[in-house]
Amino acid sequence: MADKNLNDFFDDEFNKQEEQRSRQQQQTNGGNNNAYGFGYDEQRHNSMYQGIPEYQQGQDKFVARKSKKKTALLVSLVAVLMVIVFFLGYCTFLIAHPDLKFINDVLGLVNKNAYLWYEDENDPYQHDYAYQAAKAILESIDQYSTLLTPEEYYELMTSVEEAGSTNGVSYTLSSNNEYVVYEVDIGSPAYNKGLFPGDIVTKLKISGNLDGVADGEYEISSATKREDFIKYIHSKLIDFTVLRNGREVPVEGVYVTEYYQTTSVEFYFGEGKNNTNMSQPYKDRIGADNLPSDTGYIRLTTFMDTTAVYDDVDNETGDGDFGKAMNAFKASGKKKLIFDLCGNGGGRSDVAEKIASYLCYDKNNENIVVSVNKDKDNNVIGKDSAKSVYGNYFDVSKNNIVVLTDGGSASASEMLLGAMLDYNTCVQVGTKTYGKGIAQGVIPLRSVTIQLANGEWVNSYWAAYMTYVKFYTPLSDVCHHGIGFAPSAANTATNYDGMMQRALQILRG
Repeated sequence: MADKNLNDFFDDEFNKQEEQRSRQQQQTNGGNNNAYGFGYDEQRHNSMYQGIPEYQQGQDKFVARKSKKKTALLVSLVAVLMVIVFFLGYCTFLIAHPDLKFINDVLGLVNKNAYLWYEDENDPYQHDYAYQAAKAILESIDQYSTLLTPEEYYELMTSVEEAGSTNGVSYTLSSNNEYVVYEVDIGSPAYNKGLFPGDIVTKLKISGNLDGVADGEYEISSATKREDFIKYIHSKLIDFTVLRNGREVPVEGVYVTEYYQTTSVEFYFGEGKNNTNMSQPYKDRIGADNLPSDTGYIRLTTFMDTTAVYDDVDNETGDGDFGKAMNAFKASGKKKLIFDLCGNGGGRSDVAEKIASYLCYDKNNENIVVSVNKDKDNNVIGKDSAKSVYGNYFDVSKNNIVVLTDGGSASASEMLLGAMLDYNTCVQVGTKTYGKGIAQGVIPLRSVTIQLANGEWVNSYWAAYMTYVKFYTPLSDVCHHGIGFAPSAANTATNYDGMMQRALQILRG
């Protein structure tokens, strides 16, 4: 009798659950059947239930109700109760977080009804709307944040620079659609011939084109198509005509080569192999012959190049190129420095910290704080610091450094400049910096396995590349994001001649 009553109890409980689900299905029929909202139709329920292994194992016995074994009934009931608890918990979560439910509703609507009006064979994620939604959320933060696909993450973390033919110059489009020289690698053919960042390309005389364009001279203007410009510069030899400071200047004989030695640190402490690595056109640009005997010059092009501070990047050993330049500065007997950050768009904070150790000094502490990092709620989450070696190179009782800046000086350049200004080891000359006082990081989200183009299977991640920190000056505690650092009116100069002239006036006292 006891067994019969127990079986009847489970039968009655099953019937109640079935009746309740039936009533819910009738009440909501046609109302909530989207894939992400967990509607009450059978197909959606089944897709949800399939995630519960216990239910799958006992489902047939429970639904058929043919077995008289109490174990099967108990397992089935527990499974159903787990599903109900999961479902109710999920619904409660969505009610408590209406934004997530809203996103789910939109995703469900798109998956069910969206008309696909384009196809891109090269984009495997074009109709992955969960990816598109997550990417849009991140990109709404600011211009720097985005979602990295597993392929993009793998490429970012394992990228290896490939050798190839190049002349060492990159370009950008101005707001007026002018083709502007963006960066010139130190030591490259373009550098040696005297092509400068900021030059506006107006003519190209090409020979030996690699894309089949006929040898000859081509006018370059805002009407020149980007794809045509790219074809023109794929040439073995180019004679440039550029607009520089309002005047047309020829830069001839820029050739392509397979290899050249480059660095992010350019310096001049006088003539001689150990005192300079500058080409003659770049010496002429700064008026190297006119520098006082006690004054040297260093230009840093980027903070992304770890060889600037480490000889061995993996083990982080040695002084790196910047340390070697500072040792050459000292050996040459120089006491004052013009430090050029024009066009330096920033890079890694660890590189900025290491370079700050040479250029910042605190009489009260040998360890200097380079920047204070804060989260979105202005809580301090860390400090970038370094041990100062400033006293090994400069007279600590004097202001010995002038920093040159322009609108292209950004991010890590501004972090370093802010520290130098706070510790009063420099004077800024030039124009206002860009104003980027935030930093981004790569945060892995979910591990996946992907197949590379060569057929190899590798582990990778979906990852968020996002803004997560603001950096503040170490002493004045100011974030210059959107503001930048501006020199005084007396120290404002818009070209190299003016910058160098004012820098020398300041250093002469």
